[in-house]
Amino acid sequence: MTNIEQLTRELGAALQLAPQYVRFVAADDARQADEALTEQSHQLELVRMQYQNEAQKSGNDAKLEEYAAQFRQLQTILMTQPIMVEYQQAAEELDAMVHRTIAIIGGCANGENPATYEPRAKGSGCGGGGCGGGGCGGGCH
Repeated sequence: MTNIEQLTRELGAALQLAPQYVRFVAADDARQADEALTEQSHQLELVRMQYQNEAQKSGNDAKLEEYAAQFRQLQTILMTQPIMVEYQQAAEELDAMVHRTIAIIGGCANGENPATYEPRAKGSGCGGGGCGGGGCGGGCH
């Protein structure tokens, strides 16, 4: 195992101790333990599958809109449940931390100073995300 791989594994272990990760795991556990929420999720998935089947079968616009409205209603109910609100917020915080970490590594791989490099916020254009966080030199355009 290389030194870089070992350090990466140590970074992974540190990530799992971070408050964002701990919060996400607790929120995910609560989400999975809630039987009513699980049932609502299954209902949402069933409507999604019915929509897809109808779209493939006949494409009846009225029926598709009925399924779409049902889906939106169920999704709104599901996503406003306190457990799901907490889960979504925790997932977004964890994602932001992981994105920033990856962007810093990407910047360093592109020659940035590891001690001072500050990646742009996720979604803020060149250097902020899909380019590896290292600026516009990575050919992302």
